[in-house]
Amino acid sequence: MRYLYILIIFLRILFALLIFRLPQLSVIVSFFLDVVDGDFAPSAITKKQYQFVDKTVDFFVYIFEMIYAWINFRDFRLFLLALLLWRFIGMVVFYITKNRRYFIIFGNYFENAFYVIFFNFIVINFVFTLITVFAFKLFQEWFIHVADLSVREDIFKKKRNWKK
Repeated sequence: MRYLYILIIFLRILFALLIFRLPQLSVIVSFFLDVVDGDFAPSAITKKQYQFVDKTVDFFVYIFEMIYAWINFRDFRLFLLALLLWRFIGMVVFYITKNRRYFIIFGNYFENAFYVIFFNFIVINFVFTLITVFAFKLFQEWFIHVADLSVREDIFKKKRNWKK
């Protein structure tokens, strides 16, 4: 399982790079691997280490998504850049303090806005869609980083055996 986790991290990086050749596949696979990597990480690293690895790989992916957005989403590029910089500030605070609770303030709104724009998920209008998505993201950041809850562990009662 340890090697599978390492493979997943490698694939997350590889698919971030492929966004310019296979954008839809890259974004979908990157998202999927980000969702499942936490199921394989406990066999390889501690929960604390996972937070640092995950956030670092996430940001690598976001950089390539931002470059893609800068080229392809001219109307939204400054908006997305501002959201990415906001998350970057939060990540710096996280790396310095080692406190994930700061992510409630510096939520990952970039990723959600990127998905809304990339997949054209604009329901009624852009502002309404983003407010809805950001409200959900705020709850998700609280759930994961402040309440320290996990859907798998706390709702489905399937505990992960993190390395000590």
